[in-house]
Amino acid sequence: MRKGFIITSIILVLAVAAIIILYPLLWWLALVLPPFLILGLFDYFQKSDNIRRTYPLFGRVTNFLEKQRHVVQETVLLNRTEGKPFNWIQKEIVYKRAADADKSQPFGTQIPYDEVGREWFVHSTYPVKEVNDNLRVTIGSSKCDKPYSASILNLAGMSYGSISKNAILAFNGGAEIAGFAQNTGEGGFTPYHQEYGADIIFQIGTGYFGCRTEKGNFNPEKFQEIALHEVVKMIEIKISQGAKPGFGAILPAKKNTEEIAKFRDVEKGTEILSPPHHSAFGNDNEMIFFIEKLRKLSNGKPIGIKLCIGQKDEFERMVQTFAEKQNYPDFIAIDGAEGGSGAAHMESLHWAGLPIVEALYFAHSNLAKYKLRNEIKLMAAGKIISAFDIYRMLALGADACYSARGMMLALGCVQSLKCNLDTCPTGITTMVPSRVESLVVEDKKTKVANYHKNTMEAFKELLGSMGLENRTGIHRKYIVRRINENETKTYDEIYMSLQ
Repeated sequence: MRKGFIITSIILVLAVAAIIILYPLLWWLALVLPPFLILGLFDYFQKSDNIRRTYPLFGRVTNFLEKQRHVVQETVLLNRTEGKPFNWIQKEIVYKRAADADKSQPFGTQIPYDEVGREWFVHSTYPVKEVNDNLRVTIGSSKCDKPYSASILNLAGMSYGSISKNAILAFNGGAEIAGFAQNTGEGGFTPYHQEYGADIIFQIGTGYFGCRTEKGNFNPEKFQEIALHEVVKMIEIKISQGAKPGFGAILPAKKNTEEIAKFRDVEKGTEILSPPHHSAFGNDNEMIFFIEKLRKLSNGKPIGIKLCIGQKDEFERMVQTFAEKQNYPDFIAIDGAEGGSGAAHMESLHWAGLPIVEALYFAHSNLAKYKLRNEIKLMAAGKIISAFDIYRMLALGADACYSARGMMLALGCVQSLKCNLDTCPTGITTMVPSRVESLVVEDKKTKVANYHKNTMEAFKELLGSMGLENRTGIHRKYIVRRINENETKTYDEIYMSLQ
């Protein structure tokens, strides 16, 4: 093939020369063909790519299809139930609700009921006429002076740097319109989080961005300046993240612009590391002390922790310590292992952490065991898209939910899986100005608000269909899972046996 390419190239050059001499009007061939020949010769002599070396020029087609494989699959090859992490059915739910479009579907479900793992809810013969529930929950233990009334669906943490300024602005505007909270992520507190006045959950990660010293340790003065801001309603200490629990995170140098560096208190153009561990605490007792410190610095605002559960005995010891010391956070955000991230270590992304369903029920059971369930609220995150997803979380013990990728889909995300490359085609996870400008804030903030509003309406409709007048009637017995070909069990049957 390689020798054939050289011979073919020589023949083509001679043929083009002959054609131009005999037919002068075809001179343009001299402009069109040489670039392809040059690329082919480059492929022939390069040594890094076997396919291109063996199949000059044609190997580039293979490389292109490899790099764009997911895009081709998403747009051409996959049916409505095959996409990952989210299939088209899930994405369409968000797209339609965000657009405030026709939210009905024709011709029956395409998700087979005989598939092991298939879940559904059981409706009532006598649905209620009206659901009387404001779909909000008060977060704040007896240790808290300024409890916060949160929506049961809020925006999960996404930092400026991992997402663009226009994405943050659209989220902030949508959150203000619909009345839910926006989590800053660990990348600091920016003017974009304040633009429209939405409620903010300020997240502190292991890098203490926005409230750190020159050496990268926690700076109480900088923290207090942020925590006392009027729009900041709660503080969340990020211990670990579902997509990469126990691992650190890196913001590439090319995404660390001058503005991002300013908000993160770091040097611009450098690779930014979030270590896998906190320097402010290293055990349960030290964490309790740190929580108490933040509570005082924030004048009594709710303080919570976010983590993906790994070793169960560690989590139980932590809850036991809370009970023994009678000091604890106001909320715990449980991130499932199926959570997303702009970039993650491959082993952690695929094989680390407990999935949200198991982790959430485990956390709920432990808080109840140590008599802290009424003090500490639970928030759940991990592939939450629909009203049914929210119901599942609440049935397993959550008080409220987070959604990140669902909200991103409302912004126009097409699941191109280019979040870590700074080449996001929708302007959400890129710092490239021309791509960021393609995300029109005024349009997208309305879509985010629509998605939240319509999902809350769908949740009320779901409750009504089950004969429930409000959330107090939510129970595990109303969700069924297919265990095998001939057997189904309710969540109550499944998780009571685990308990």
